[in-house]
Amino acid sequence: MNPVERGTLAIERGDHQEAVNIFRREIGRGRSPAAYIGFGKAHFLLEDYPTARWAFHKALELEPGNEEAVRQLSLVEPKLAGLGAAGASKSRPAWRYRAVKDFLEVHRGEWTRLFLKGINLGLGIPGHFPGEYAIRKGTYLKWFRQISGLGVNAIRVYALHAPLFYEALDEWNRAGKTLYLVQGIWAEPPADDDYSGEAYRSYVLGNLRDAVDAVHGSAVLPPRPGQPDGKYTADASWFTIGYLYGREWEPCSVKRYNESKGRRRAGYRGKFLMIGDGSPFEVELTRVADLLQEYEQERYGSTRPCSVVNWPTLDPLVHPSESATEDEVAIQGQTLRSAVCNENEDMETLDVSKIVTVAGPGFFATYHAYPYYPDFIDNDDPEEKEPYLTYLKKLKSHHGGQPVLVAEFGVPSSRESAHRQRNGWTHGRHGEEEQGTIDVLQMNAVRGAGMAGGVLFSWLDEWFKKNWIFQPYLLPAERKPLWFNLQDPEENYGLLAAYPGYPGKVVTLSGNRSEWEDATVLYGRAGAPRKAEGGGPAGIRGLRARHDEGFLYLLIETEGPVDFRRENYLVGMNSSLPESGERLLPFDTRILSPIGLHFLLHLCGERSSRLLAAQSYDRFLNAPSGKIVPERSEQGAWVQMQIRTNARRISKDGKRYFPAHVYSTSPLRHGSLDGSRGDFHSLSDFFVAGDRIEVRIPWCMLNFTDPSSRTVLWMDGR
Repeated sequence: MNPVERGTLAIERGDHQEAVNIFRREIGRGRSPAAYIGFGKAHFLLEDYPTARWAFHKALELEPGNEEAVRQLSLVEPKLAGLGAAGASKSRPAWRYRAVKDFLEVHRGEWTRLFLKGINLGLGIPGHFPGEYAIRKGTYLKWFRQISGLGVNAIRVYALHAPLFYEALDEWNRAGKTLYLVQGIWAEPPADDDYSGEAYRSYVLGNLRDAVDAVHGSAVLPPRPGQPDGKYTADASWFTIGYLYGREWEPCSVKRYNESKGRRRAGYRGKFLMIGDGSPFEVELTRVADLLQEYEQERYGSTRPCSVVNWPTLDPLVHPSESATEDEVAIQGQTLRSAVCNENEDMETLDVSKIVTVAGPGFFATYHAYPYYPDFIDNDDPEEKEPYLTYLKKLKSHHGGQPVLVAEFGVPSSRESAHRQRNGWTHGRHGEEEQGTIDVLQMNAVRGAGMAGGVLFSWLDEWFKKNWIFQPYLLPAERKPLWFNLQDPEENYGLLAAYPGYPGKVVTLSGNRSEWEDATVLYGRAGAPRKAEGGGPAGIRGLRARHDEGFLYLLIETEGPVDFRRENYLVGMNSSLPESGERLLPFDTRILSPIGLHFLLHLCGERSSRLLAAQSYDRFLNAPSGKIVPERSEQGAWVQMQIRTNARRISKDGKRYFPAHVYSTSPLRHGSLDGSRGDFHSLSDFFVAGDRIEVRIPWCMLNFTDPSSRTVLWMDGR
């Protein structure tokens, strides 16, 4: 199936955003009128009529008189003529919202308590950074239908989306299936850490006004790099339940600001909110939240509850299991001499429980709270069987009757984990079914702790993201949206998986021979199969390979049914210079490879197979030295690949030690990627079917820093 046929199939199936991606790639390869027409059709169906018109005109430039392009233009022009009516006034329910004791309420003739069951919606679809605003109206409408089907009643966005998001959500809510909006107002921290500086205050006030005006359908934003632009005409205020200002603030930035103000305690009283005894940072955020409500009230005659984003690192609780880096070093009899601020997890506090409502709809607290980070959630109360619930209850108790929204929680379905949690709610290493189960248990904990609601992170996988474990190795960074890393937890939180391949997986690990018809033959014996010398175990008679944006796939064909009790299989891989890497195969084979090998696939059983790395090319062992290069060797130096998920911790009193945790990522999981099979698991690595072994290996596991440009890791320590 060629790209134009695949894109046409996507349109026929209603996968219009996917069709955009397929045709866009084909346009990049050459000047194809059919690709431009398909690109235009997909955008037309996504209700992006200006782009559709541009695409049809491009097709006519390449092929004047193209009848299909002319016909499509005749359909798109009336749509463009009708866009001016989008902002026409329509009757809207007179809904209001308020933050009261413990919960948010909605007025439907009378005040009704609302427990938010929300989901976070990002902007970074595969192939794009969020600032490109590539999602179209038709895609939003499709997602809203799926999201509502889950029982979700609210969508949280981190910052302004493009105008068509609000148009689509307004259209969806008018159809009678309400999805409330929690509108985020993003703000980067000031470069000089001066949160009350004139320039920074102007920047923040501009963001507040843009968000409020856009929500009310009264904004016209100019083009700006990385920011949405255009005319906002859909009034989304009637289903917007509240505003969330800010982001997860860095402790060191907060510390520098508080210290620059002498840590003087002060108060602030505005028209809507006040604080009596706050740190400089707490006072400044109270001021911002008050100005937000004041601006909306003065401009539009009404306002709604608001909050500022917080997280456990800045929570108002004391965590006895978490000492600062400087204190840990001192306990060991050493002195840390460094001018650099260490981002300790319990060094600063943002306590919004002090913020009191003077007038208006009120204020609520907001936290991003996951069960596995920071470590003190697991370590503070080792006798408690449910540490996450225990932490949330403590947090809610501190805030008293102030409503508390848990605006981020969840676990990712990545192959690797970046943090341990003693109940198994780890930062990754969950199959899709297990991910869903744990997400439900976390939502139950949120409700059980008396919170005002929970917002799951997140709706879709976002390829541009990077976890701290992988961030140094995903280069060039600007190409990260172009490929998928199953290893990375940050990319795999989505309930909606963004998996490579269309119309389906390239390889399903199910023994389907048709999936390998177009594969590259790497090795194949001519003539009839033959047994190994001496009548011993069956050997390898063929090796084929396929790939996509996320994986290298291998098909190993053997000269008889695979029987791991009689034979093991070794497949060596070199990704760069033939002379680099380890030549000696392990297990006393005494075999020297003709070229150096960087990785070694060892298939020896459904529960014992693994992928090994040449010792000099292993990230875990060599990262401290800064040199990760496959050096020439004939020592048989093969190692299992490992990850450290948790650093060692020492309690504040120096009496308790919490060990570091390291685990191996080398073991391979046997199973299928075919969801109709009983042995399906979304993290399956290999599958055995008769005389065939199918293998799926994530690119990052082979030290590719960017498979889209064929770039591999090579750090020489300089």
